[in-house]
Amino acid sequence: MKSSDQADSGGDWRVQLQDMRTISAMRAGSPHPDEVERLSDRALRAAALNPDHSDEARAAAAEALRARRLSAEPWRLRVPSFLSAKDLERGDALFFGWPRQLRAGLGMLAVVAFAGAVVAGLGPVMLNAILLGIGFAALVLWIGALVLRLKPARVCVVRAELELARAPLRGAIASELRPYGHVVSLAGRVEGMVVKSAADYRARALEIGNRIGLNLTNMGTRRETLALSATDQWRPLVLNLVLDSSDAIVVDLSDGGSWALAAIQAEGAALRCVFVALWGRLEEAEAALRAAGLSQRVFPYAPDGEMQRRSLFRAAMLEAMRATHAASA
Repeated sequence: MKSSDQADSGGDWRVQLQDMRTISAMRAGSPHPDEVERLSDRALRAAALNPDHSDEARAAAAEALRARRLSAEPWRLRVPSFLSAKDLERGDALFFGWPRQLRAGLGMLAVVAFAGAVVAGLGPVMLNAILLGIGFAALVLWIGALVLRLKPARVCVVRAELELARAPLRGAIASELRPYGHVVSLAGRVEGMVVKSAADYRARALEIGNRIGLNLTNMGTRRETLALSATDQWRPLVLNLVLDSSDAIVVDLSDGGSWALAAIQAEGAALRCVFVALWGRLEEAEAALRAAGLSQRVFPYAPDGEMQRRSLFRAAMLEAMRATHAASA
């Protein structure tokens, strides 16, 4: 799944990311030939696809690539996963096993100890001090376990545009997807954190790759870790970024299809997807998937966000992740 640009940059995605920059001389009209010729091969590929550049500038960059006998293939970026195929051998225990139980236990111990300290405040001072000490120790360990989590998965959620599904999907993200790790949602319309420039694109890609930063974000929200959208010009590049960088892709078909389904099929990413739909919209979703020539199951989620057929859904999530890591090996 590594693009030629990423290979050319020694596999360092951050080095490649810096090439997606908007060059002021290429914003409007035809740039001076010197502005194009001085670009590196990777930067030239990025310039040819940068939506901030004028049509004439992108055409000039593409022509310069051909003159160098280089392929004008799409510029792609993959932010590496925090997981490996070896990690996935643990199955659901990787996400729902003892580390998660430990985090939950530490959080509960902190709450109980602080509550006990409040009650004991009317009693012996020594008991109050002991309970406060236990509470603070548990709180510090709980924060540390959350912030330093080493193996979070990155799950892309392709949102439906159906207004009726917004709150239920948010519930499904909180209860069903957050245990996997970082959830990055992408909307087909402009909302939330909007990518509308090369600077936005770079910033969001760096955020996606910031494990500790996203772990911290997860502590302060019950919703998705990052809620993204993009302008019409930037949406294809952002969609490719999120698809390529995710361990699993959850596609909401509550609209009776998905705005991203054609792109997912074109990229050969269908095996890395798990399809879901709001309860009551299942038949339309299944019909849309069959019409697209895909035979996978669609998993319904209830209005409160609870995933139906949960054990099968979790098995499908693992299969999607295994498909991703076999492809990137």
